[in-house]
Amino acid sequence: MKKLRYALPFGTALAFFTILPKQEPYKVILEAKWQDLETDPNRRQQFGGKWILAGSITFKKRSSDIVFLDEIQLSWKGESLDKLIGSLYEKNDKTASFLPIEKYLVCDSIWKRSTQQLLLRFNRTLTLGAVNTFYLVLTVPETIEDKLKNGYFYIEQNGLPMPYRNYVKDHKLSLALNDLNIPSST
Repeated sequence: MKKLRYALPFGTALAFFTILPKQEPYKVILEAKWQDLETDPNRRQQFGGKWILAGSITFKKRSSDIVFLDEIQLSWKGESLDKLIGSLYEKNDKTASFLPIEKYLVCDSIWKRSTQQLLLRFNRTLTLGAVNTFYLVLTVPETIEDKLKNGYFYIEQNGLPMPYRNYVKDHKLSLALNDLNIPSST
């Protein structure tokens, strides 16, 4: 954090004060990843494709206001997809690493082909704390892997709680899988 210090004449002495940059009371951070969670070919076949950790979505709150979250909407920009299967998991505070287990499952997704949107409607409404991190896992068949690697998701503000909407509107957040320089599957 960059601090600015100023000295102003105040009577016969100098008064010093520090101006800190504006802190956002509500912030959303999207971080793209491409991590294959399952390398066993038999399990991949059982899942219907690679099981890919596509990214994380972190909500930060500097306010003591109570904020609820019950859905996240991600719009796809890239070559059109007929079908996409995804799940959202909540970070376990007790471990630093991601664990895609039932205990941390927030919801499975709904793919809206007509609007190219991945809807993540939570199984239960969550109360957001100071920091909440979620992980998006996609089932990626070989037929759509290259399409995903050449596009991106962006978060829709209208599915978020009101305090986060302005931040998303002002910052145009995306999970840019096309910026990760992932090798092609072909």
